[in-house]
Amino acid sequence: MMRKTVTTIFVCAALAWGLAALAPRWHAARAGDVAAQRAASQPSARSAAGSFAVVRGTEGFWRIARTQDGVWWFLSPQNKTEFLNGVTTVTPALRGRDARGPSFVSHDWDGSDTDASLFRWAGQTLARVRSVGFKSLGAWCNPVLHRGDMPMTRDLNVWQWVPYGARLFSREWQSEAEAAIREQALSMWPNRNLIGYYTDNELNWEEQAIGPRVYFDQLPTDDPNRQEVLRVIRDIWPTLTEFNHDWQTSFRDWSELERHPKLPVGAQAGYERLADKWLYHFSRAYFRITTTLIHKYDPNHLILGCRYRGWVPPQVSRGARGYTDAQSLNYYAADGLLDADTFRSITEESGQPLIISEYSFHALDGRSGDRNLVHFPALVQDQSARAQGYRSMTARLARVPYVIGADWFQWMDEPPSGRLSDGEDANMGIVDVRDRPYESLVEAVRQTTPLLNDLHAGSSSDRAQTVWRNPVSDPHSRQVLAGGPAELNVK
Repeated sequence: MMRKTVTTIFVCAALAWGLAALAPRWHAARAGDVAAQRAASQPSARSAAGSFAVVRGTEGFWRIARTQDGVWWFLSPQNKTEFLNGVTTVTPALRGRDARGPSFVSHDWDGSDTDASLFRWAGQTLARVRSVGFKSLGAWCNPVLHRGDMPMTRDLNVWQWVPYGARLFSREWQSEAEAAIREQALSMWPNRNLIGYYTDNELNWEEQAIGPRVYFDQLPTDDPNRQEVLRVIRDIWPTLTEFNHDWQTSFRDWSELERHPKLPVGAQAGYERLADKWLYHFSRAYFRITTTLIHKYDPNHLILGCRYRGWVPPQVSRGARGYTDAQSLNYYAADGLLDADTFRSITEESGQPLIISEYSFHALDGRSGDRNLVHFPALVQDQSARAQGYRSMTARLARVPYVIGADWFQWMDEPPSGRLSDGEDANMGIVDVRDRPYESLVEAVRQTTPLLNDLHAGSSSDRAQTVWRNPVSDPHSRQVLAGGPAELNVK
C-alpha cells in the first residue's frame, strides 16, 4: 500500500537484463519503428472478435475482452480467457534497515549479480511461484523474470523519475516522463509474456498535492502550469462578471487575475468549483501524456492504469476514460469484503474493467518476527486467518464481472527491522524471511486457483451475496455490480 521501492539487486538485474539478456533485434528498435508498427497494428487492436463484444489490445499479445453477457477477462496471446491471480515483489532479496538483522534472501540465489546467477534464480523461482498456484507476476518483480514464460505486469513509476517539484504541464515534467518510459518500454514491445504497464503507484490526488493553488500560486505569470489553471478558469467562467460574482472579487479585466500572485481567497464555493474541474482536467492530461508516450515506444501492450491507493476521486477515474485499457486499485480489507461504492465508481467513471493490483492479509504470529508497526490495513488473527482471507477475498473478486485479476502483495515477508526504503515491516509473505513457505497460505492459493475461471464465467448471473460490505443505492449500479444485464458504457 505504501510506495514500493526496488532494492539494489533489482536495479543491478535491470541493467544486466537490459544490456546483455535481450536479443539483438530488440535493441535495434527505434521510436520511429515502434510508432510505425503501432499504426500498422491498430485496426486489429480495437476490433471485436468472435463471441466478444469488446476487445482491447494488440492481437498476439495480452488483451482485455468483454463477453456478450458483460463479463470482462484478460485474453491471452493464445486467445484464452483468464482471471489472473498473481503475486508481487518476486525478487532475489529484500533488505532490512538493520544490516545485522534478518533480511530476505532467496535460497535459489547465490548472491551474485551475474547474468548466469540471476537467470538461474529466475528459472527456479518461477517454478516455485507456479507450483504455489499463481498464474502471473504482479508489480515490483525483478525484470529478469521477463525472460521467463509467466505473464507479468510492470509498474513504470513515471512520476518517480521526474525531478522533485516539476509540475505536470512543464516541459521538464514531460521530457523526463518520456525518458522514463523510453528507457523502460522501448525494449519490451516484442515480449509476449508482458501483460501491460501500470503508469504509477499510489499517486497523491489530493488538493494539497495537485490542487489549482499548487499549480498557480506564486508561479511566474508565463509558467505553463499557471497558464493551464487560467485556461480552466476561463472555461468555467466565460465572462469576468461571472467570475467576480462567484469569487467575490472586483477584477476590472482578466489581466489583473493573470498578474495576481495567488488565486483569490475567501470565496470557497468558487474555488471548490474550480478544484472539481481542475482535478478532472489534470487527470485527463496525466493519462493522455503517459498513454501517448507508452504507445510511442511500445504499441503492443496494455495500459493498466495508475494503481490507486484504496480509493480515488471519481474525477480521476473519469479522466482515464478512452486512454487506459483498465483501472487498478490497491485494496486492503481485514474482513475480505469489497466496497461497492469504490468499485462501482472506478469502473463506471472510466468505462473500464478493474484489476486489484495489491491485496493481502498479515498477522502477528508470522515466523519472520514482523511487528507490523506501520499499522498496515488487513491485520488478521493468525496464519489460518490469512489463508482463509485469501480463499474468501479472491473468490469474491472473481465473482465480480468487471474485475479481471488480483495480485497478492507480496512474495516474501518484510524484514522485521523494516524494509530498507521506508521501514515497512509486515507479515505479507507467501514465504518468510528465511524463504520457508507458509503452508496454510500456499494450500489456500493452490485450492482457490482452479476455481477462479469458473467463478468468473458465472459472474454475470451471480447475485453476489456475501461479496459487498455496503449496499448500493442506485438500482442500475446494483445490477452492474451483481452481474445483471446492465452494461458499462465503454468508449
